[in-house]
Amino acid sequence: MGKIREMKKEDLEEVMAIEKASFSNPWSSQAFLSELENRYSRVLVWEEAGAVKGYIIWRNILGEVHILNLAVAREHRKRGIASALLRRCFEVEGRASYFILEVRKSNQAAVRLYEKHGFRILGEKKDYYSFPREDALIMAKQGG
Repeated sequence: MGKIREMKKEDLEEVMAIEKASFSNPWSSQAFLSELENRYSRVLVWEEAGAVKGYIIWRNILGEVHILNLAVAREHRKRGIASALLRRCFEVEGRASYFILEVRKSNQAAVRLYEKHGFRILGEKKDYYSFPREDALIMAKQGG
């Protein structure tokens, strides 16, 4: 059984391995370090058997929660880890007015995950992703 905890700088190598395996245009290690230092950001990891298996990053600015990044190691997907990380975000930010995120239009597994948790598609951002070039779906969910 895993546990959710705050990310530490010592987790960066494991987090970057998941990031690089999950996304065609991964965040840099500096981007993760920047979020760790941002007072509006929360960076949580799913730890199991002493290793990081997934993570979520969000910012809460004036009650609007923007989910910036969510990933689970490939070999640990479809076990409820992403759902558990999302639920923790909702618990921590329960008084938020809404939750919002962008997701690649082609990432139907992620779209289904977010829809399962109450997100709805609001619209699209043309060419939001630069590599490979692709539109993003804007998804949002009402908060508490």
